Amino acid sequence: MPTFIVDSHALDLARGLLPENVEIAALDLKRDQEQIAYPASGAVTGAIALAGNTEKLRAALADGPFAKLGLVELDPAQPDLASGALLRLLMNELTASHREVGEARSIAAQLRSESIGVKTRLREIENLLYSLGNPQLSNALAWQPTGSMLVLAKGQSAFQVLPINAVSLTAVDLWFPHLVLPVIDELEVTLEDAAGQIYPMQAVSPDMGIETGWMRFALPEPIAGAGRDCRLRLVWTGSGTITLGLGQPVPDYRFRATLNSGTSPDSTLAIRVWQSLGGVRLPSCAPAYSRGRGLSIREAEFVGPSALPVPELFALPMMAADHVSTAFWENEDAILVHPSRSGPACAIIRGVELAGLSHISALVTVGHVRAPSLNFAVGVAPHGLVDEDGFWQRRMGSWVTGMPPRGWGQAHCIPVEPITGKADILLAVSLATDVPNDLSWGLFRGFRFSRGDQASAWQQQATPAYAGQA
Repeated sequence: MPTFIVDSHALDLARGLLPENVEIAALDLKRDQEQIAYPASGAVTGAIALAGNTEKLRAALADGPFAKLGLVELDPAQPDLASGALLRLLMNELTASHREVGEARSIAAQLRSESIGVKTRLREIENLLYSLGNPQLSNALAWQPTGSMLVLAKGQSAFQVLPINAVSLTAVDLWFPHLVLPVIDELEVTLEDAAGQIYPMQAVSPDMGIETGWMRFALPEPIAGAGRDCRLRLVWTGSGTITLGLGQPVPDYRFRATLNSGTSPDSTLAIRVWQSLGGVRLPSCAPAYSRGRGLSIREAEFVGPSALPVPELFALPMMAADHVSTAFWENEDAILVHPSRSGPACAIIRGVELAGLSHISALVTVGHVRAPSLNFAVGVAPHGLVDEDGFWQRRMGSWVTGMPPRGWGQAHCIPVEPITGKADILLAVSLATDVPNDLSWGLFRGFRFSRGDQASAWQQQATPAYAGQA
């Protein structure tokens, strides 16, 4: 409601001019200025003085909060002039009120939008936590490598649509079957969401010196906002070519790796995607070796089972009364190890030329949809040594445990003894739970042999029979 400060001498005239709903605060100018009590304590629209008292009223208000208040001089002989001035004051007050209302509505709309954004973000975090069963991180997507490869030439790019929500995405792991350091810095990796926002990703230095296999590309912080689709974009800017691992073939072309030029594969990229809360430390890309030793890799190659000697059954439980076997499955290009319910079964591939070997890894999978969960391990020993002492267990790497039906994973091993020539590869599989071993198809679908500083001169002089096959 508008309020006017009115000279007490013009009180009656002012009441006749002002609307009934306007409040009037009378001010007696005859009193000593130091003793004047301002009757209005809130917002005041203007002041009205009797003709001849304008300067007195201005002086009375000069030291208070109403020093810049608009003054209207009321002449009893010409009240119409005062009416026009009062109307202008009221219109200015109305305009200011409308402007303040508009600003308040705009601020309220902004606050509402921010509130909805906060609620949406909290809901996404809550959904992430409920889906995890863990308040920190989730491996939201895992497409394991199969041995197939994608080669990018200079200037060529690849796109991979990710069937997950971009919110909380924090890192992506890509599979490189060959050595990629230090040229990995010339591979541009960016994440693009459905809104067109681009998030550059930086390569993370590999742990333990393992310079092939899974390499991580991370964002500075998890992606925020409302849920939306996303895709990965890779651009190779270096000289020569770079090779990436491919995952399983997929019938839906939208999720195949797509090239900007040339023939695109019918498979996805081999990729792992991580979602997490801010500040959470992700698990290492490197395998968890029991001996915790680092290594330096100078070259690495991926080899398919068809390029290796035929496996033989080396060890099985003494009490095994069920089916235990090993075989090379030509149609699958995989090595089968079928374990016993009584314990692990170990197969051996003899006489593989692996001089200078520093690290071996195997791509493993449970081959049947109705199989029980299985455990896998891979090992290596100098040729003939395990036949002499029989201690195959101590030459195995860490077990990959609880692999579900149709699950994929990798088993790793650092050699216990130096490999200076031919070697025997050990493949072990066991049941994760005490159940019948029906359809326990433990499959080894490929191997990566990595050589480090110990590589001998034969590598420059000869190429093994299996080299270059995958």
